[in-house]
Amino acid sequence: MKNILFPTDFSEISLNAFAYAMEYAQKLDATLIIYHAYHEDISVDEKTKSIYEKIDIDNFRNKKDKFPPFQKLIKASKKGDLKVKYIVDEGVFSDSLFKYVAKRDDKIDIIIMGTSKGKNSSLFNIFMETNTIKILEEIDKPVIAVPENAKFDGSLDNIMFLVDYRDEEIEPLEKITKVAKEFSAQLHVVHFDLAHGESISPLMDNFRQNLTLKHKKTKFVSIDTLHLKTSLTDYCTENKIDMVCLLNQERNLYQRLFTFSLAEDLINHIDIPVMAIYKK
Repeated sequence: MKNILFPTDFSEISLNAFAYAMEYAQKLDATLIIYHAYHEDISVDEKTKSIYEKIDIDNFRNKKDKFPPFQKLIKASKKGDLKVKYIVDEGVFSDSLFKYVAKRDDKIDIIIMGTSKGKNSSLFNIFMETNTIKILEEIDKPVIAVPENAKFDGSLDNIMFLVDYRDEEIEPLEKITKVAKEFSAQLHVVHFDLAHGESISPLMDNFRQNLTLKHKKTKFVSIDTLHLKTSLTDYCTENKIDMVCLLNQERNLYQRLFTFSLAEDLINHIDIPVMAIYKK
C-alpha cells in the first residue's frame, strides 16, 4: 500500500479521525494524502467556524503545505514521523474531491474519513449516495469510515468480512486478506444465515476452494439468526472486532440501502470502523 487519501473539512469529526488515519499509514509505511476543498461562498456551522479561527485556515489554504494541528499529532505519535502530502482545492467539497480522485494524479489505495452518528452529518455519507458512488466503483477503492469515538492503537487484531459465499466476493476478500496479513490480524469471514434452509457447508467449502490467497489466521463462521443486526453487534463485541468490511455492490437499490443501513448501525452503536468495498 502506498497512498491513503484522507479527505477533511477540518471539523471536529475529521480532526479525531486523523489520528486513526495517521496510525494506519504509519503502520503500513504509506503516504497520507490530506485533501481539503473550500468555497468562499459556502457558509459553515459555528463549530467549524471556531476551528477555522483557531487554526488560521486562510494561511493554510494559501501555503498549502502544512497543517499545524496535524503536525502536532504526528510529532506526538510513537513513530514521530509520517509521509504527508497536502492537496487544497477551491470549490464545493464533494465535487472537487471526486474530480481529484477521478484525475488519478496520485494512485490512491484506500480512503479513510471521519463519520458521526446521525444522517447527513459526515463526509462518509457522500460516498454512499447513488449519484456519487459510481466514481468510486470505477476506481475500485475501499473507504474506511471512522466513527467519532473510535480509537486506533496501531494494530488491527480482528477484522471481519461479511459474506454470502458469492463468486463476486472472492476478489474483495483477497484484498482484505492482504490487509489482515500486513497487520497479522485474525480474519473472521462471517456468514449470517437468515434463510434457515439447506446446509450452507457446500457453499462455504466451494467458496474456500476458489480462494487463491491464503492467510493462516482466517476462520470461516456461519451463524443462524433471525435478527441480523443484533447478532452482528454481539459477534463484534464478543470477538473484539476492530474493523467490519462490507461489499457494497451495484446490484439493486435494496441491497445498497441495506448495506448503508448496516454500516450506519455499526457506526452508531459500537464505534467500530467500517470498510465499504465498492464493486460493480
